[in-house]
Amino acid sequence: MSSPGDVCLRHGCSKCCRDTEMPLFPEDIRRITAAGYRLEEFAVFDREAKIWRLRNVNGHCYFLDPDTGRCKIYDIRPMGCRLYPVVINPETGTCAIDTEVCPYRHEFSPERIAEACKKVEELYEKYPEYFL
Repeated sequence: MSSPGDVCLRHGCSKCCRDTEMPLFPEDIRRITAAGYRLEEFAVFDREAKIWRLRNVNGHCYFLDPDTGRCKIYDIRPMGCRLYPVVINPETGTCAIDTEVCPYRHEFSPERIAEACKKVEELYEKYPEYFL
């Protein structure tokens, strides 16, 4: 089975990294800070939702290299980035494909989508506040 990011890498797509509101789960923060990044560098605290989110710099994720369109921390990227374009539909609380942003959503295999849905639903059960 291919890597979840193969579709994005193949097309050189980083559309989901633009103006991101990606939540950072505690595991993401631990993994990224363990790699030497300071939380304040790459994250902002969303006071309304009471969660950390990826920081945007000049309209893109802090970790997106604007020259190459590639993620600087691809191997340790946040879980939401790994699972994208699978998201939770906030109105129904069910797994869905982001039909608004991802231009290559139709290229993800049904197996990949099912696998990502399972993980997204697990995260939704564990951290419901991250999906509001």
